[in-house]
Amino acid sequence: MPVTKALLLLPLLFALLFSVQAQEEIEYTSTVNWFYSACEDRMVIDLSGVMESGYDLYYQAFDAHGGLGQAITGLRQVNVDGDYAVSQIIYWMDGATRALGSPISVVIRIGRENDANSTIFQEPSDDLLEECETPANTLVEGIDTSALPRLVSSSGVFTPDGGILNPVYSRPIEPIVQIGARPSDAFMPGRTEDPGLIFAECSDVDGADPGILYDTDTIRVFWSWYAKTPEQVQAHIDNAQYSIQLHGLDIPNVVVSEIKQVPGSLNWWVFYTVNFGPKWEPGNYEINYAVGWAQAITDGYENFGPGTENERLGSYCRFRIQTNPDGIEVLHEQPAMPLKTYPWES
Repeated sequence: MPVTKALLLLPLLFALLFSVQAQEEIEYTSTVNWFYSACEDRMVIDLSGVMESGYDLYYQAFDAHGGLGQAITGLRQVNVDGDYAVSQIIYWMDGATRALGSPISVVIRIGRENDANSTIFQEPSDDLLEECETPANTLVEGIDTSALPRLVSSSGVFTPDGGILNPVYSRPIEPIVQIGARPSDAFMPGRTEDPGLIFAECSDVDGADPGILYDTDTIRVFWSWYAKTPEQVQAHIDNAQYSIQLHGLDIPNVVVSEIKQVPGSLNWWVFYTVNFGPKWEPGNYEINYAVGWAQAITDGYENFGPGTENERLGSYCRFRIQTNPDGIEVLHEQPAMPLKTYPWES
């Protein structure tokens, strides 16, 4: 039912013309305003606002209020950037016809461009099927993401580039007959999404194992620290006494990032990174991680350092390098003695 209906004007002004500001970092925000109407065979939705780079709109309709019941559209992704005002006409799934007066709920999301589940905003919006209004903005195509790979699991560890370490995506169903290479042909069990990116504390985190690594992979090691405020992170940087070693040798040339927020986290972060490059001798390796503090600090949740319950922290990460299966001849230069590193490349 369109929001211009007098009887439901006031509640629908709140429900369907709702505007939200989803703040992911202090210096920028993303917003969405929406209005939709629905009838027997379709719905019309108008979307406007401001969208930051790396994020998109998503929405899906259901046949019960609160975003419950059966899905009556696929999960739709609308690519927008900067100031936007767009509309879409979407027909019900499988060409179905629905009775007027039936409930409908449309769940609106703002999420990462490549991951609908990585949301910074989600809101169900309820109405009834009544009549379809004329689209208010330019009609644009959308993507039905129902058949696209979706994020199944991940380590939950933020990486220096703002992503998540070792995401695992579902594999879409492929046709029985397909011209050209299948996407599954490139799938290699045991390989991570970003081979060679190693979290120094991987032994403590489920899903952070580096997976299968080859002598052609670039090996990059990182660790991080977070706190509630930038000042608390800075206190950590000023007082942290790290000992990060590869087989008992201190790792040189650690690059320290600026203090920043990352999408999906309300905390402030600093990342420590080391790039060892490729051409590793096949074998087993271990990164040892330890940190203490010159004086006591807090991350806003716990205390660390002298006289606290967390005077020192330690962990490790083991990984194995294998000869690449592509027959590429490699002159193994790593690990060099003394250890050799390169400028960090994200």
